[in-house]
Amino acid sequence: MKDPKETESKTPDYKDIPVEIKDKLELLELMVKESSDVIWIMDSNLKTTYMSPSVERQLGYKVDEYSRLTLSERLPAESFELSQHIFQYEILPVMKGERLYDGKPIIYEMLHRHKNGQMVWGEISFSFLRDKNEKITSILGITRNIDARKLAQDELARSKEEFRMLVENTNDWVWKIDSDNKFIYSNPLAEKILGYPLSQIIGSTPFDFSDPETKETFKTNFEQLIKSALPIEGYRITLLDKNKRLVYLDVNGSPVFDSKGELEGYQGIARDMSGYQLLINKLKRLEILQSTLLSLPDIGVIELDNNFEVLQWSAGATHIFGYSRGEAVVGKIFSSLWESAVWISFCNALEKNSHPVPTPFIIREGRNKRQDSKTIQCIWYVNPLIEDEKLKGVWIYVKDISEIFEIQDSLANYKLFFESFCGAAVFTDTRLRINGFSTTTLNYFSPQTSSVKKGTHIRKLFKKESVRSLLEQGAIYAARKGNWRGDVDLGNNSEGKITTLHIVGLHDSKSKFKGFAFLFDPQETLPDIE
Repeated sequence: MKDPKETESKTPDYKDIPVEIKDKLELLELMVKESSDVIWIMDSNLKTTYMSPSVERQLGYKVDEYSRLTLSERLPAESFELSQHIFQYEILPVMKGERLYDGKPIIYEMLHRHKNGQMVWGEISFSFLRDKNEKITSILGITRNIDARKLAQDELARSKEEFRMLVENTNDWVWKIDSDNKFIYSNPLAEKILGYPLSQIIGSTPFDFSDPETKETFKTNFEQLIKSALPIEGYRITLLDKNKRLVYLDVNGSPVFDSKGELEGYQGIARDMSGYQLLINKLKRLEILQSTLLSLPDIGVIELDNNFEVLQWSAGATHIFGYSRGEAVVGKIFSSLWESAVWISFCNALEKNSHPVPTPFIIREGRNKRQDSKTIQCIWYVNPLIEDEKLKGVWIYVKDISEIFEIQDSLANYKLFFESFCGAAVFTDTRLRINGFSTTTLNYFSPQTSSVKKGTHIRKLFKKESVRSLLEQGAIYAARKGNWRGDVDLGNNSEGKITTLHIVGLHDSKSKFKGFAFLFDPQETLPDIE
């Protein structure tokens, strides 16, 4: 075998070779010398018998330096193990004649050591050289520097991984459909949006998740849009999730064409707008509610700025206070709606409930003034509006409750009258079962008050001697004639308490009989006569 130092080819003597062959040999020699690829030959023992000069450009070694290196010195451990595997399973069986060589180059990629210590990626392509008897004698190889390609591949792989991570963790549904509108790709977010596993989404169409009532319309519109092969922007669709809840999606996409320019599908993103749509729907309902409130005659809706000037004045506010909308907005009348002391209380309550956190509050007994100077009682629901920690305005609902106060006064007077002229009052249904009583009743029948409770029959309040005449005469008479009066003996109170009882028949607003009122006279207990 040649000394490794003599492996670099020297310029041969071509003087005795025909010109046409000489030209081809010189051209081949030029190609070998100028090629960036390293051309090499090894024998069956993996000894280098030839190495082209380009090894210096690729790995930094001169030919004689590189030739002296063993294979384990030229390659890092992983690549050396790969080379041994290739030799054992790809090269040796062919050289031994155990397997036929099909003539196709055998190609592998592996790292090589550069003289400066760095690692260089090389693509090795080798085949076999034969002698004139077609016996394989050597291995012919070409090593190409693929550092740039591997760097690009690594960068591409890294970019793909980053893109995958981005797609799988984005807040948007990334999708792709084929020409039949079937999903052929979807990121995991689709599972969260629709509630179905990806395995069920892939192969389905968007129409499979649509509302059955609108499916055909949605399908027709969507297919027309897709056939246009134009980009999709802001296309709103509504699907149903696994729990049959509406999902509102804002869709953007672009067409995908094959190598012949034919449309093969669409790809894009869909953003879940369900939360936003719920807010829109809620806003619409609030607008309807506001419109309704503004039109109500008995509820005033008032909006103020931070100087208490009127911005909104509803028909109800006009009905309550007498000012037209124009008079309220132009006239700066809000403070004049209040008595001075109550106005100060309103301002203090507004200041207290505006900071640090704005809190709605209620003024229940506001004494207010109409345009005609009449004093009225109003209840106010006040909502401070804060912006940049400053009072921006006030939103108010107000109702005139003067009639309620008048009724309360009447009830108070009635109660005073009732307690002065009636010792106790017990109310029953048509079957004489107690369903109500006055506040004085328990004291009236004290200390034995167990019989005075709802659901108890009225007979429990009287002695047996009084019950028969009471039921046969009093209640029947009152039901027919409306009123009965008589003396009765109370069985559940002090012995010998005789009192005068009035039984009044009660009727509802349609004059239908509904029960009785038993009114007991407040007179003192009469002594028993023996």
